[in-house]
Amino acid sequence: MKGQWFIVAAVLFSFSLLSVFNIFESYSEMDFTSVLKNDEDVISSNIIRELKQIEKNSTNAGNLEADVSEFLEMTEANLIGKGYYFEYNFSASSPNDLNYNLTIKGRNMEIKYKS
Repeated sequence: MKGQWFIVAAVLFSFSLLSVFNIFESYSEMDFTSVLKNDEDVISSNIIRELKQIEKNSTNAGNLEADVSEFLEMTEANLIGKGYYFEYNFSASSPNDLNYNLTIKGRNMEIKYKS
């Protein structure tokens, strides 16, 4: 009879230790996906890269201004649809001289860029 209680006590003790370790393990886990949820930096670098490409491919200041305006309006509509705040202003004085200010704001991050 004593051997049976020893086995039952050992099983209960093992189960309780396993439960406690599982509870503490959940507190020590790292959430690596939180980095992927904040993509404001990727969005801003893509916008800046496209603006530089538009500036490089422009033929005159009027064309540059129209292309940049169209691109930024399309980008603003797309970002607002995804829940981001997007503000911009720009000026084009010559075919390859573009000055702009961008602000992209998400839930956790705000990025301001000035060229």
